[in-house]
Amino acid sequence: MKQGFAGSASSGGARLLLSSLAVLLLLLLYTLLFASQFSWWLGIAYMASLLAAFLGWAKLAEPKYSLELDEYGIRYCHRAGSCRLDFSAFAYCAVPELDGKPLAFIGFKITDFDALLQQLPLRLAVRMMTEQRPLYLEAIRQSCASGQCATELLKEKDFFNSGKQRYDGVRAAFAQRMQRLAEACSFEFMVPVNVPAEVAQQWCQAINKQRLASLQTGN
Repeated sequence: MKQGFAGSASSGGARLLLSSLAVLLLLLLYTLLFASQFSWWLGIAYMASLLAAFLGWAKLAEPKYSLELDEYGIRYCHRAGSCRLDFSAFAYCAVPELDGKPLAFIGFKITDFDALLQQLPLRLAVRMMTEQRPLYLEAIRQSCASGQCATELLKEKDFFNSGKQRYDGVRAAFAQRMQRLAEACSFEFMVPVNVPAEVAQQWCQAINKQRLASLQTGN
């Protein structure tokens, strides 16, 4: 039985798109019927409405569920692609913390790098690294006790060896960042969620419970 966790940014997209289109229609009617000339404030109103419409469309483009759970594992769904984590590929998941504060992520403690990297879409990997850059830089800062080693830590090797397979390019960079994040947050794979920490913790409990049940029954 599949269970979805709707923690993406798609919520509210339809409402934002429809309301912004309604405002655009009202502005158009006002311009045609009442405006003697096109003023600067009218231009700003048009620009704001168009921007809101674009944001609403972008929200609708996000997948309905950010995480999908079944009896075999978890799938992370992103607008740039999706990847799957079987239960055997991670030990547990939880809401990570940095400096004692919960982060807007669900972190997965990866035990099998190859299971993730081999089927990770390159487009998704690039997008995740871009979105997680502030968190990655904070992880670098945490790793530097003196504050003078950031340049050295930011250097990435051209390859990554998992012990079973060698990776190059984007996957190698992604794997090295996973290791860096784990040093700061204890989790290698970080999934952003647009929900309160309490809700994210409930999701983690459901995922961990399903994982244990599945492994005990041999799935």
